[in-house]
Amino acid sequence: MTKIYGTGMYDFRRHRVAEYPVAADGLPLPEKPPESKPGSDVPSSMTLIEIQKDRLTKIAAENWAKTADSGPKKPFSPDLVNEIYYTELTVKAGRKPVPLQRVMILEVSQYLENYLWPNFSPETASFEHVMSMILMVNEKFRENVAAWICFYDKKDMFKAFLERVLRLK
Repeated sequence: MTKIYGTGMYDFRRHRVAEYPVAADGLPLPEKPPESKPGSDVPSSMTLIEIQKDRLTKIAAENWAKTADSGPKKPFSPDLVNEIYYTELTVKAGRKPVPLQRVMILEVSQYLENYLWPNFSPETASFEHVMSMILMVNEKFRENVAAWICFYDKKDMFKAFLERVLRLK
């Protein structure tokens, strides 16, 4: 029987929209993303040991990771969200994409599900908190992972989140 792509939960033949750069203002597009260029200081993949030794993995273990060996968690800190947003999720200079490996590490550590979403309040959430949530949802779509599952439990809060996204400007 023939396989029909696009009908299963994971369809690996689907194009990846978030990875294609778009030309703007007549600027030339890079031939390859910086991660795949030879001689680049950004590696194209990370090993498990590198992920385990990473600073974000240690922050996740202290604050939101739900593992058997993790100790008691620190209370929610909006300053930590701001720090992660400005140091890991923003573009530093020029017209570059968001640092993909940093976002991937945050996704693996379940930053959205265990820290951002449970501590989201539409009245008090900062711009950085909302943008971090948007970036993490975008990364889920880029990785072809179910993005909306964590939002199912609080449907009224999700409506408030969408309203907050629309009022970001």
